[in-house]
Amino acid sequence: MSTRKKIVIFLLVMLALTPFGLISEYPAWGEWGVEEFQTMVGYIPKGMPNAGIEAPIPDYEVSGMNPIISTLISATIGIIVSFGFFFALKNIKIKNK
Repeated sequence: MSTRKKIVIFLLVMLALTPFGLISEYPAWGEWGVEEFQTMVGYIPKGMPNAGIEAPIPDYEVSGMNPIISTLISATIGIIVSFGFFFALKNIKIKNK
């Protein structure tokens, strides 16, 4: 089996496993909101309220859409963007040799 085919299978398996993240009642590590962080440690660090960025797809959900479908769409977009970034980086590295 070729390396490319293995990568595609791996990405498809990861995409299929994505909805299982919705089962947990807890947020993913490092994705805490200000309120969740305050509940965990008892205070809000000085810079935390202003440190976040505006997410293009907040909470990985498109409003008005089924959470599982919108999470899969979000995961697909993330996979495509990540793959595209590393593919471009690889091509830049090859050109600079």
